[in-house]
Amino acid sequence: MQVTVFPIGKLRANCCVAYEKDGSAAVIDPGGDPSPVAEYMEKNGLVCRAILLTHGHDDHTEGVARLKEMTSAPVYVGSGDAYRLDQAADQTLSGGEELVFGELRIEAIPSPGHTEGGMCYYSDGVLFAGDTLFRGSVGRTDFPGGDLNELKRSLSALTERFSDSDTTVIPGHGEITDFRHELEYNPYL
Repeated sequence: MQVTVFPIGKLRANCCVAYEKDGSAAVIDPGGDPSPVAEYMEKNGLVCRAILLTHGHDDHTEGVARLKEMTSAPVYVGSGDAYRLDQAADQTLSGGEELVFGELRIEAIPSPGHTEGGMCYYSDGVLFAGDTLFRGSVGRTDFPGGDLNELKRSLSALTERFSDSDTTVIPGHGEITDFRHELEYNPYL
């Protein structure tokens, strides 16, 4: 799997294009104008098979309707965040699902705390963490639907699963990191 990251929107959310050699792609968190993302996919012969949302905050969803219009790709979101979207999701997730789009395989991992329906996605050594985990920090829990205790449980489950790995972490904002670095330096883990 290959990944290209586009910081887009007012809050520079990390919108990711994850794709395989067969051209199957998923776009994660289109939080602003998706034109650069769509142009990149067209230039590289990629077909958007899914739009995956880590959570339903506007800075991660602002470009969903336009990207769906451009690609006809279905939208996936954690069931607890479906109400946050301006349009209905094509599929809600509870976590544990393996999503298969051509050669691209992505696992949905529940990570509530920043929002009720927070979801991380994992594929081929890369964790798309949304606002669950940042380099050196975590997402806020003081917004409606946030819950610090839930976030702690989500982080504990992620730590249990990835503590012995070099898993790359692409957060919802800011610098890419890896799980070993976060275990050593992130005070929340």
